[in-house]
Amino acid sequence: MPLYFFHLFDNETLRDNEGTDLIDLDAARVHANRVAQELTFKSDGILREDWAAWTMRVHDHDDKELFSLPLGDFDSNRS
Repeated sequence: MPLYFFHLFDNETLRDNEGTDLIDLDAARVHANRVAQELTFKSDGILREDWAAWTMRVHDHDDKELFSLPLGDFDSNRS
């Protein structure tokens, strides 16, 4: 199975150094959406960040960017 990396970018970079084995790019998109929702969940969020400016960039094992998601689209902490 292909390995996908889910990096987070804002003023700093939080790199996913382990990656996740997923069946294909569609599964990577589903996983990215799920992770984005978990990160921005209203209760606390994992890092208690304002996610509006953050972007998740999904890369393959060759470090090629496949797609990106603006986390502000998922940020439930915004009013």
